Amino acid sequence: MPQSSAQLRRPAGVSGPPRDPARDALILRAATELLAEGGYTALTMDKAAARAGVGKATVYRRWPSRAELAAEALDHAGLTDDVIPVTDGSGSGIERVREELTATLVSALGDEDASRVDLVSALLDTARQEPELCSLIRKRYVDSLHRAVAGVLEHALQRGDLRPRSSENSHQIAVSAAIALLVHWGIVHDQPVNRDDVAQIVNSVLIPLLS
Repeated sequence: MPQSSAQLRRPAGVSGPPRDPARDALILRAATELLAEGGYTALTMDKAAARAGVGKATVYRRWPSRAELAAEALDHAGLTDDVIPVTDGSGSGIERVREELTATLVSALGDEDASRVDLVSALLDTARQEPELCSLIRKRYVDSLHRAVAGVLEHALQRGDLRPRSSENSHQIAVSAAIALLVHWGIVHDQPVNRDDVAQIVNSVLIPLLS
């Protein structure tokens, strides 16, 4: 049975020497890079230790299992942060909606040095083998994206910048299509997602479906 995100996280108060925040950051960065490169199956304690330049015992003192290391690495990368909808665009009408949608999705990219979208793509690629990590990604990142984009659209409807649709599901379908493309963009194009890619997804997929 898949573990909850709370169960996946390292418990507080683990015994051992005082933790060095700089060393922790090196290990978490190494774990994040391994996850982004090959999904959950690519992450091992040995590989994380080697890439971070520390002993394997150092990793185990901090995270007793790779699941706990992976979960904290996702937190460290900002993957489990809620995406906040941007609703202060300029202008009016569909152009304002376009600006706000692009800004909201760009905010989900996080630090371009370790793109959260690329990390999600790699982890979803191992979904069938590692359902507990995939569940964490879906609930805390993909669902957060849906809520953020839905928040933009709700504000746009209230302002009159977006027309109500005859079907309640029509906006949801548009949002799901755009987010699915955003998440899998790195796999399809074999390159990191950047701001221009997000703008293209909004302009070519999301706005036409909403309009």
